[in-house]
Amino acid sequence: MSGYSVHIGLNYVDPNAYGGWDGELAGCINDATAMEQIALSHGYQTSSLIDSQATSQAIIGELGRLARTAQPGDMCLVTYAGHGAQMPDTTGDEDDGQDETWVAWDRQIVDDELHQMYSQFSPGVRVLVISDSCHSGTVARMMAAPEQSRQLRLVEQWQPRAKTRRMPIDVQMRDYEARRGTYEFVKNLSGPSESRSMAAELILISGCQDNQVSADGDVNGLFTEKLLQVYADGGFSGDYPTFHRRIVDLMPPDQTPNYFLLGASAGYQAQEPFTVTAPVSGGGGGGGGSAGGGGGGTSTRPTVRLWSRGDDVTYLQQRLDALGYAVAVDGIFGYGTQNAVREFQQAQGLTADGVVGPATWAALEGQPSQPSGPVQPGGPSQPVQPGGPGQPSQPGGGQPQSRPTLRYGDKGEHVVYLQERLIAWGQNMTADGQFGPRTQSAVRSFQSSNGLTADGVVGPATWAALG
Repeated sequence: MSGYSVHIGLNYVDPNAYGGWDGELAGCINDATAMEQIALSHGYQTSSLIDSQATSQAIIGELGRLARTAQPGDMCLVTYAGHGAQMPDTTGDEDDGQDETWVAWDRQIVDDELHQMYSQFSPGVRVLVISDSCHSGTVARMMAAPEQSRQLRLVEQWQPRAKTRRMPIDVQMRDYEARRGTYEFVKNLSGPSESRSMAAELILISGCQDNQVSADGDVNGLFTEKLLQVYADGGFSGDYPTFHRRIVDLMPPDQTPNYFLLGASAGYQAQEPFTVTAPVSGGGGGGGGSAGGGGGGTSTRPTVRLWSRGDDVTYLQQRLDALGYAVAVDGIFGYGTQNAVREFQQAQGLTADGVVGPATWAALEGQPSQPSGPVQPGGPSQPVQPGGPGQPSQPGGGQPQSRPTLRYGDKGEHVVYLQERLIAWGQNMTADGQFGPRTQSAVRSFQSSNGLTADGVVGPATWAALG
């Protein structure tokens, strides 16, 4: 197993590329250097792109090189320190109507491009992205969402003297208009988001929430400064959620780092940050627990996970359907199948990582089918009733309750219940009854992991998935 990393830091951008704006910052190169030192201490093979080296072509090329090099079991670390921005989404794949960007030396890199590069990493590869930049708060978002505009102005009032890593609004719009054709071309080339499957396991830790800005500093960015403080030259002991929570605890109320997952297994999240060695259960063992695994023998079926395809996936779906889990039998391991696998694993006392390895196969094949008759391949699956196998129990004797739609800024007992359900599903937060940035981030992460629209609004579909 090997570790590979790339560290990007831009204290300046090319003023000729951005209409005279040079994007001056102070701490980004130091951030990249500090993160590279962490990687070296863990045995990574590192590379760095600083200022004029960090062109859009070089960054995309380096991500492609990592994707081609990394093999199952390997670990890849990508760190970025620089300006962030947004531009209008013209492909219709963003819930908020905005594409997020990294501001490279010569042009902005759109999140569609980054997602396309991440989708090229092989199954079994772990990817950690740490981004100390502003990801939103632009004029386009302000025009689309007045409430977000008000929140951003309040944030900037909290930080009247702090330089932020947010590309100025006038520069953003001027650059977008000047390069509209280029940006639309790369977004269309990347394809729609639903066509980009994520085979690897990815954890993203970023410097702030959607309605916030990331502060720069004389030595490091504020987020990186606190990350280094928690890391304590390798003295930190704990998993990724704890690492994130400790950083959040040191941050001011107007900058809350985000924690976002794409296919990241429980085994990966349970590792100490930056660990190169693959987790014991991260290879798809379906958890190390033995409960529920007896009586099934040792399965010779291959490990399958998100976006696997074929006969073994069809058989998996047939077994889940026969056991009463709502899943389509189509031979494609999508989000619905992943969610059903996690529910089954949780019910059997296994690690609920959504990866079907030997322990999960043994538990599946050792379970008697529901007495509803044989399952026909490709046949319709029956919905799982609340309180059924693997489903989190509903309050009030297992019957579903009608709950109101919740969104950013809401308060009260329904928010407390929402937070308790998110915590039960492994989200890293507290149940304080305030639907703030941390709750919004947790909702979006849950929605994305369960194949829902990741808009941060808790409506009927999200309530149903939460249980």
